Amino acid sequence: MRLDPWFARAAVAAALLAVAPAPAFQFPCDGYLGGLRGKGNFGAHIADDGSPFAGSWHLAEDVWLPAGTEVRAVADGVVKYSDFSPSWVDAQKRVHWNLGNVVVIEHPLDPPVDGLAAVCSVSVHLAADRRVAAGDAVKRGQPIGRIGKDRSEENGLYPAHLHFGLHRGPYLQIAPSFRRQLEEEARTTGIATGDGPPLKGEIELVPQSETSVLVRVKPDKAGARDPRAPSVLLSLLVGSTAPGKKPADIVSWCSGYGDRATVDEWLPPSTWIAARKP
Repeated sequence: MRLDPWFARAAVAAALLAVAPAPAFQFPCDGYLGGLRGKGNFGAHIADDGSPFAGSWHLAEDVWLPAGTEVRAVADGVVKYSDFSPSWVDAQKRVHWNLGNVVVIEHPLDPPVDGLAAVCSVSVHLAADRRVAAGDAVKRGQPIGRIGKDRSEENGLYPAHLHFGLHRGPYLQIAPSFRRQLEEEARTTGIATGDGPPLKGEIELVPQSETSVLVRVKPDKAGARDPRAPSVLLSLLVGSTAPGKKPADIVSWCSGYGDRATVDEWLPPSTWIAARKP
């Protein structure tokens, strides 16, 4: 019996997919595991009342290696962000802790891994001489920067180390943490809408473009919507908080600390990469 050409092609494609290798990952620098203190601090709760991050959870791993240590792409991908978000000191001598030099790379997963079509690697506290720019295609092992100097402006005033995270999903997304934040604001203080009244109540998020989302009050059970209810168009990107510094926007989920639920939006880097090394 002669096999229909379409079924033949489909069978070949299915066979190739079945044996397609999972994308390979590697650690971002030599000595990565040795640079972790203990088992690393991914998901660690910050209980120290003297810390500016007290009460939050760490969303990445801190890798304590010397300044100048080369940092490399952990897998093939596309650079989505490469810029500087400085820490700064206000008139009251309070430090506003930002990220220093940062590189974010989106890594496609084909075939998908655990339901994920992509992950993003986030390398923070780098030196000023970043080796890649947004839009660059990179290969696994390609140098992207170096660990910044100890307590320098270039690394955000932190002790020399690499803060490295793996976020679930593509670079542009309505992250669950962002959705929870908006829902909480709408239930309590209300979401600011400019000169108009704040948006309060149960809300829905409607994507408008790759980088923006319309936030509005949910319709009632009959599907009717109050025409007087305010709405607001929000960006999925946020800028630096440092006065006089206007770096390119960075995606809203790219932060070093968050609440307990936000930890689940990130992957434990050392164990996840170790399971996917070539």
